[in-house]
Amino acid sequence: MEKVWFEQNRAGQICQLALQQKQQAALWMTYSKDVFKPVPGQAPRGPTAEEAQVLSHFLDQDGRPHYIEPLSGVARNPQALCEGGGEANQRDIQYLVVDSLCGQPGPRRAKLFDLGSTTKWKPSKLTGDFLAADYRLALGALPSALLLFNMYRDRCLEFDDIYVWDAVKIGPNELKQWWDPLPDQLRARTRFYNVAVNETACESMANGVFAERGSFLHMLPIAAKPEDFVVVKLDLREGPELAIMEALARHPELSSLVDEIFVEYRFDFDGRQMDWGQTDQDRNVDTALDLMKRLRLAGVRSHFWMSASVI
Repeated sequence: MEKVWFEQNRAGQICQLALQQKQQAALWMTYSKDVFKPVPGQAPRGPTAEEAQVLSHFLDQDGRPHYIEPLSGVARNPQALCEGGGEANQRDIQYLVVDSLCGQPGPRRAKLFDLGSTTKWKPSKLTGDFLAADYRLALGALPSALLLFNMYRDRCLEFDDIYVWDAVKIGPNELKQWWDPLPDQLRARTRFYNVAVNETACESMANGVFAERGSFLHMLPIAAKPEDFVVVKLDLREGPELAIMEALARHPELSSLVDEIFVEYRFDFDGRQMDWGQTDQDRNVDTALDLMKRLRLAGVRSHFWMSASVI
């Protein structure tokens, strides 16, 4: 399924090809939804032979395939947008296939870097403790760092360190509201930076020159070791997300520190007006797929993370 997207340039053909792949997309979504919220502490089922044919996978040192959703130009739930799936499907993240660590030797430490979280809670969408929240329904209801915390905890991994950035300035009352729902066990692990991520231009980063202060790329090798399990979520509206992704794809000393990344890559969706605002016309479905493929070839489990919708 994934290979077809790379057979030729697909700009202007996103929905045409997506509709041709409706049957494969249905198999993908049947599996991904079935394993998206596993029984906590238990490894999910493997795909059927038919489902495995449409999924992609990594071959790890254990010699077995570790499945991941295929790269698709829809860059989200493949049943959204082109099939008229409505806003529910547009914001449904159950297309993701996240590996389980249950039954595997654990890493020394686990770290989450959330670049572009949200400073706004929507507690009306939740009942009770957010640690018990059903993350299938909680996108937008709680900061993504906490959604990811729950997601990985069900897969036998708890983050020891959580680094959160958000550039939207908030006052003392809002800051208190952000921290209030966090129990002490998470407060002790969490660092919240209410500033923009600071990076140098793509040209400088291509040569390994990074900003010395406020830079995720500069901080990463200081905070993480190759034996750690590192997850990155990248959603920097009008920020240096493309430069960060390029740096990870080009520099093995950085990509070797990242195990999994979730990226909201903003590109021209064949002229559709998305709620992420204006995008560079040079960023289209082909550049998006190419960069995600290069990240995967660098050994990083890379996922499209989409919280935007059609206007």
